[in-house]
Amino acid sequence: MENNKKITVDTKAIKAFFSKDNLPMLCLIGLAIFAVAAIIASTVAFHVSVVIACIMVVLEACLSACLNRIPIWVHGLVFIAQVVCGIMASQVPFMVLMAFIYVFAITFLYIWSNK
Repeated sequence: MENNKKITVDTKAIKAFFSKDNLPMLCLIGLAIFAVAAIIASTVAFHVSVVIACIMVVLEACLSACLNRIPIWVHGLVFIAQVVCGIMASQVPFMVLMAFIYVFAITFLYIWSNK
């Protein structure tokens, strides 16, 4: 016998979860998902050690936390410096990916501090 149970979706709860009040939490979840995806992509596509990829993600988060309150043009210089470091280390795609983690972390901290 088939068990035909109806699944009801509470649209009010979903709208409440994706409200402006939960924007910092949603950005944090997005940052975590992007960081895990960057670690997996770094190990599979760029042949970087898992330990190195994890350390770089943590260093990018620390760098963004330390440079949270500086002018926006300095963040552009940090992004460029990270790409240049990637060129010097012959790991350009990996460092560009890490630079985007930095940008995403800065965006998260900006949203979180303005809440």
